[in-house]
Amino acid sequence: MFEVKTIDRFDLTDFAGDVFRTSNTDTPDAILVRSSKVDDSLISKRLLLIARSGTGTNTINVDAATANGTAVFNTPGVNANAVKELIIQNLFRCLRPLNGAVQMMQQLKVAPGEDLQAAAEAKRGDFIGEELYGRTLGILGLGTIGQRLADACYHMGMQIIGYNRSFKNLRHVQQLDTIDEVLEQADFVVILLPLTDQTNQLLSTKQFEMMKDSAYLLNFGRGEIVDNQAVVSALNHNEFAGYVCDFPKTELQDHPKITLLPHLGGNTIEALTHSANLILQNLLDFLEYGTVRSSVNFPRVDLPFMSNQRLTFFFHARDTFWVDVAGIMSRYDLPVQEMMGNTMDGYGYTIVNTDLAEITQQQTQTLLNELNQIDGMIRVRLLNNPTQGEWQ
Repeated sequence: MFEVKTIDRFDLTDFAGDVFRTSNTDTPDAILVRSSKVDDSLISKRLLLIARSGTGTNTINVDAATANGTAVFNTPGVNANAVKELIIQNLFRCLRPLNGAVQMMQQLKVAPGEDLQAAAEAKRGDFIGEELYGRTLGILGLGTIGQRLADACYHMGMQIIGYNRSFKNLRHVQQLDTIDEVLEQADFVVILLPLTDQTNQLLSTKQFEMMKDSAYLLNFGRGEIVDNQAVVSALNHNEFAGYVCDFPKTELQDHPKITLLPHLGGNTIEALTHSANLILQNLLDFLEYGTVRSSVNFPRVDLPFMSNQRLTFFFHARDTFWVDVAGIMSRYDLPVQEMMGNTMDGYGYTIVNTDLAEITQQQTQTLLNELNQIDGMIRVRLLNNPTQGEWQ
């Protein structure tokens, strides 16, 4: 039975059972995480999988996991609707002083018999807002969330411009060639970019000077994409109107033009439940079958398990790799019943359905040792078909 370590809270009622049990060990077979950091010390040789319920993997050392032969799974797009709705809510908050109006009503007191509505309406002049209709929304990053946001805001009467590293044929978005063009034209700039070496501290003093002094910046990508000190300075000099950030930092607190959220992006019942269920199913399929469907470091491979056993290989891709594998398997007279492989970013992953019935347990161990010695091999797994007996 596999041991799974949960770093954040998960309801495993419908999943834990014959395949895995939860454990607090520091050398688990798999790790389940939401947004907490996965310490590098947990990436042991035993660790097969880190399963992230969510999209971003910046809290995981993906390079170390890859070198260890540890798959890193995520659930891109699962929280897209939740994030989209939160962004729209904050677009309204930028132009309509709802919080102040609600607070005023909570504090407003009238004498017995006095009309509360009349007293309230006498103060509503303090809470005159503006409308989103006709404003220009600039989206940096046109993935699933960006596309949903663009569609929704277009139907509210906004003009949509955007930037994406690669061109996408989107009906409601005018894609611009540079981020600078988006910053110069937009009334609202929404950051939905992933954190990479290229996007780290991407927006700083120079970029803020390009923005309209009436524009708002909303960061729902990653906190590190924005230079926080430069944000504070730009707002103090009225270079743009306000900053909404879902990644709170101390240096951003207590500023009248900054709204901080406690990383609420995908924090809805629907998104949390769907994401957890999906990542748990993918975890089960990988542990039992070696199936890879949504990984940031392993290529996608999904082969029906129609044999008694299967071998999985994760390796540095090279042209003659399979020649070396086939040579070893042929020496043991192992049949290749079905196989499927794929490559990604210089790495390969292959599943081979086979049958080890004709070799001894000692020969099996020798076989695995020889396969592990192949040049470029990172990890070999031997799985028994769970529908035909217990696997190892």
